[in-house]
Amino acid sequence: MCDTPSPARRNRPVASGANPDAPHAGFTAAQPAGGGTTPQGGPRLSGWPRQLAWSDFTDIQSRPSGESEDATIAMAMHPGRLRFLEEGGQHRLGDVAFQMLLNEAGTWVVASAKTAELLRHEQGHYDIVGLCYRDMVNEIRALRERSRNRLVRAIRRVMSAHDRRADSLTRDYDSEQQTNHGRNSARQQAWNQQIESCRRSGARLSVPD
Repeated sequence: MCDTPSPARRNRPVASGANPDAPHAGFTAAQPAGGGTTPQGGPRLSGWPRQLAWSDFTDIQSRPSGESEDATIAMAMHPGRLRFLEEGGQHRLGDVAFQMLLNEAGTWVVASAKTAELLRHEQGHYDIVGLCYRDMVNEIRALRERSRNRLVRAIRRVMSAHDRRADSLTRDYDSEQQTNHGRNSARQQAWNQQIESCRRSGARLSVPD
């Protein structure tokens, strides 16, 4: 059992090095930045799906002080500059990429502990956040508001809600009742199947039965 907070708590989307004027999940400091208009397109997610490899992780020789796990992963969201489109008095987002990246500073593995099972568990963390971001972008794509300001506020609410959802699912994923940080192989397999099913079908991710 983990005596310290799970590293999964840091698997929340983090805008590492992001432009302070650009939006990011959580909105601890940033606001959606204005841009021009675009005649077509809409928000899209890039950087997910992605197959992780150990080369994506920084090798360390031993766990950092206070850590109880052999690997951790952190994700960053880097949105592009927002572009707006007005149609029939309604404002929506034009073409903009919401790019999901690994936060290198928070992504590491104890070199001697690398296994296929551990990598698959960390892949699950990445996919959980990716599925939440996919749903976030789909919801933002559907937003229509009477003004740009109202649209920006709606975007902030959607991003914040999916940020909290990704954090909650990540905690569930690592909990003792579920994968227990990948140690419970039966529950890990259940999550693997649930994640893959949601990825293929477009369904919203939930804790598997």
